[in-house]
Amino acid sequence: MHVRSRIIRTGVLLTAAVIICVTSVMSDRMAAIAASEMEDSKKIAITFDDGPHPYYTEQLLDGLKERGVKATFFVTGMHVEQYPDVIKRMSEEGD
Repeated sequence: MHVRSRIIRTGVLLTAAVIICVTSVMSDRMAAIAASEMEDSKKIAITFDDGPHPYYTEQLLDGLKERGVKATFFVTGMHVEQYPDVIKRMSEEGD
């Protein structure tokens, strides 16, 4: 039974990570549409891959929040399972 509950928990966490990524992509696309309606200006996209990390991701989130900067995080299932609080914060602070 223990193995089955771990598999279910991992599946739920992976699903949450996918939802975060898809929501972020959709948000980025809507922002791109809105931006195209505004004046043409140079823009960059910021992505962070292979996280979260309990120390560095927290620092990144703090800096992004301070500056009102949006970013996309691509996370690994192993890290999602290890650091669910960081994933929750990423989700709560994102659009």
